[in-house]
Amino acid sequence: METAKAARIGRVLAEADLIVIGASNGLDMAEGLNLFCADAHFRETYGDLAQTDGIGCILQGLASPDANVRRRWAERFYQKEYLEYEPSPLMNGLRDLTEHADTFVITCNVDGRFARAGFDENRVLETEGSIRTSIDELRLAHPDAFATTQLEELARLVQVHRNGRVAILELGVGLRNGVIKRMLAQVANACEHATYIVFNHSQAMVPDASCETILVEGDMALAFEEVVRCRL
Repeated sequence: METAKAARIGRVLAEADLIVIGASNGLDMAEGLNLFCADAHFRETYGDLAQTDGIGCILQGLASPDANVRRRWAERFYQKEYLEYEPSPLMNGLRDLTEHADTFVITCNVDGRFARAGFDENRVLETEGSIRTSIDELRLAHPDAFATTQLEELARLVQVHRNGRVAILELGVGLRNGVIKRMLAQVANACEHATYIVFNHSQAMVPDASCETILVEGDMALAFEEVVRCRL
């Protein structure tokens, strides 16, 4: 990423009163966790289960129709991807760049890593549930009490900061993840001075929002390293 663009992103984040983060599988992939393929991490961490259960990727194990298989994979996933998780430089950089502001996270990732990395779990809305609790793809359609409280907190933050400086970070959200994209666009359109920043490996698309937009394609980890360097 160009130094000028990294510096611009750094300034936007530094000046923001409210930062809303939307994160999907692309962020996990940038940290080395891919739920969809049998990569080196999968073979090393889940290879024995994969051979026993005839499973080809983590998501297949977590979504198996066999309850016993699902339980085994959920237990391994919880141990390896949550309890043993050490925040990467990317996640540490994200926390450091946003901790000065009111920050709210919307993520479909189920690994609970934002809470493990030090983000306020009361402001981390996990739209498809979490390995810490349960995985529920219909959580937003039928929100539980905690999710309802989080949605109310997001609405409160947007109301408080609607005339202030607001930064929106879309991190690795694919074209099919309309839920997160719509929520981020709603925040952007409700705020007077919003800047919408999209990080995506190859699908950095202009959002459906009437505000300044910054698009960043390529390796997200390297991009964040450049932003952090420009802030130093």
